[in-house]
Amino acid sequence: MDIFFLGQLLHTVGSALLAAIFLYLSRGKGNRALNAAGVAFLFLSLSLASLQLLSGRGLPFENLLFQYWKTLFIVALVVAARRMDRNAALARPLAVTAVLALPLSLAIVFWSGQGVLFYSLHSGLLAIAWSAIAVLIGASRTSGLGKRLAALLAFVTAAFRAAYAVSYALATGPGPRDSFLLYAGFYDLFLEMLFGIGLIIWAMEETEARLSVIHARALDDTRRRKRLALIDPLTEVYNRHFFDEIRPTLDREAAGGTVVLVDVDELKTINDTQGHDVGDRAIWTIATAIKKLIRGADFLIRWGGDEFLVILPGMDEDLAKRRFYMLPGKIDEVRQTPRLKERAYPRFLAASVGVAPFSRRISIEDAIEKADGVMYERKKAHKEMRG
Repeated sequence: MDIFFLGQLLHTVGSALLAAIFLYLSRGKGNRALNAAGVAFLFLSLSLASLQLLSGRGLPFENLLFQYWKTLFIVALVVAARRMDRNAALARPLAVTAVLALPLSLAIVFWSGQGVLFYSLHSGLLAIAWSAIAVLIGASRTSGLGKRLAALLAFVTAAFRAAYAVSYALATGPGPRDSFLLYAGFYDLFLEMLFGIGLIIWAMEETEARLSVIHARALDDTRRRKRLALIDPLTEVYNRHFFDEIRPTLDREAAGGTVVLVDVDELKTINDTQGHDVGDRAIWTIATAIKKLIRGADFLIRWGGDEFLVILPGMDEDLAKRRFYMLPGKIDEVRQTPRLKERAYPRFLAASVGVAPFSRRISIEDAIEKADGVMYERKKAHKEMRG
């Protein structure tokens, strides 16, 4: 067995092994790019096997199948390179190529014959194809070690194919160029194995990147859903569940702060006489007015149907009282703002306020209870004033 035949035999077996590895890794719902690569190397092994079986037997067009399968190999490999980040289809280009490759292969074999001219032309076309594959891989939108390795090996393979084309064109007998071609099968197998490793690494990196994107989207969706679960849809402020979320943090707040309870006056009367839609406008108006009084670090929570809890970390009781003394003016401001008139309550609207401090010595629950008592007394006083 001569060295050239041994190299081609090993190349055939190695290509079939690569095809099996790629197809195994892409089984089921695996990576579709690896599936295309597996199909490509299956075509390559068929091409090399046909060369082994038919070459030198004096048959007409004995290189036809070799060229035909090699054409399908290149097309499938191009699809694999495109599929990695563009999800390119495999069936359609292969079906078209399967039809067009036969007359193309016939033309190449008929024009070049069975000798060195055929192999020179064949290698030149493969050099162009491998260069195109390298460019496609390099132009892909992804990055990583696998992509760089696959692109580099595709360029190196293209360079070797170009060298084969030149060597075949200049081959006239035994010599250095012929010696170079004797080991072509070994070179090809080595380069294709490395290229295959690059594709596998690239596919793993792509899969990891896609999973990371899916995980990030799922995490964002979870956070969005959780946030929506903590937001009151009418007023777009936090709801009572949010208080349960931040309570441990508030218990650890060394500086303490102040809580404010705000109750919408006469909301039941508004609902009974003007309808619940108008009552909702009254609730929205109070919430919007409170927003104008609080800082970015404060918390506004819809505590009940007509009550709001405001948590003011680090603010003392006197400052909180002075600030919420301005609430009636802010309510009127919301009612009279032109761009808010469609949502704001159209008539006079008042609210009762209770303020109490919290600290490490005074729990926030005790502060809320105290503020609720103060608010109730204010509400009672407002009702008596209205008669």
